[in-house]
Amino acid sequence: MENEEENLNVWHVPGDESSGKFGSVGIELKKGPRAYKAAYLARYGDSVTGEVKKQELRFRTYSSSPWGQGYDFDDASSSWYCENGEILRLTAFLNEHFTEPGSYRVIKDGSVTGSILSILEATGIDAAELGRALAERGDVSAVISGLASTPAGLAATEAAVIAQRRQVVAHLKRLAETPGTNETQMQSSIGGNYWLFGGKYTGMANRRDMTYLDQHDIPLICSDGSLHIVELKGPNIPRLVKRHRNHWIVGNDVHEAVGQAQNYLRALDEQGLNLQATYENELGVRYDMRRAKATVLIGHPDHVNAPLATRRSIDQAIRTYNSHLTRVEVLTYADLLESAERALTFEEGIAEDRLSVEDSGLAEESDVFDFDESPPF
Repeated sequence: MENEEENLNVWHVPGDESSGKFGSVGIELKKGPRAYKAAYLARYGDSVTGEVKKQELRFRTYSSSPWGQGYDFDDASSSWYCENGEILRLTAFLNEHFTEPGSYRVIKDGSVTGSILSILEATGIDAAELGRALAERGDVSAVISGLASTPAGLAATEAAVIAQRRQVVAHLKRLAETPGTNETQMQSSIGGNYWLFGGKYTGMANRRDMTYLDQHDIPLICSDGSLHIVELKGPNIPRLVKRHRNHWIVGNDVHEAVGQAQNYLRALDEQGLNLQATYENELGVRYDMRRAKATVLIGHPDHVNAPLATRRSIDQAIRTYNSHLTRVEVLTYADLLESAERALTFEEGIAEDRLSVEDSGLAEESDVFDFDESPPF
């Protein structure tokens, strides 16, 4: 351990109002025969209001002068820096606040969040209990609106929605992979979770018997008001694909399901104009039934009864079949649920990025500032 009584050199550099720099402070970390190390802390902001918009902590190493006297302060041999929330994380790390491995979040002292946490710690109330109590209020929508009004609150709200949706996907995956699960069970579990099918859908039609003689499993409404019919079949389809000569082709169950979907589309084409006017005039709802599309959701690779069939060969057979269709697409439950998981992972990343921006104390991207101080000797 170094002698704690050795001299400690600290210097201050005045600010520059024209560049929004409040000034900086530097400290000597090491003065050795081969290298000189220093740290600098600078603050930038609005010189009129005094608001600090950016803090920057920079570390530099200077090599000894090649002429044998002093150090080469004009050219740092190494340099790195951190800013805003990164400085808080580094400070917490050096103060040994992270005693256990895991994920942490920085809360500013004096903020509303910090005040609530202080109350919870003082009273011993569990945060989950507080959340349940707020959910029982009559103005719970106002509470949620308030939470979502800040980037951190919005990120937390989104995280809760994503977590709930992950549970839905996990449940559906277990059902689809379980032998004996039928179409009715899958439809019941999918329920109103139209987001499973992608972001271009805004909801589900409130009627399943959109045309005469037919009843649709899941009538989705696209963002342009048009219809997209989802025809569900069970996940346990042993003959989803079959070997034909030297290639894999889809089985008869797929052909029949696609034929059923094509009949639905034909009925919408033939009856759509009259039904569209009837629904709008009598029920006040508007569906665009012209040139609707359909998806057949059928089978799961785990249940295919063909020893040589791999996931790749199954996907290729269905993709080849889909390439010859125009308004109908065939999907397996594995395809649908894996796609939904990827979408949730993407949304999760956006929520985490928003939270990181909030933790750093930046509402918008900071400007790039010059930082060229060197020790004043």
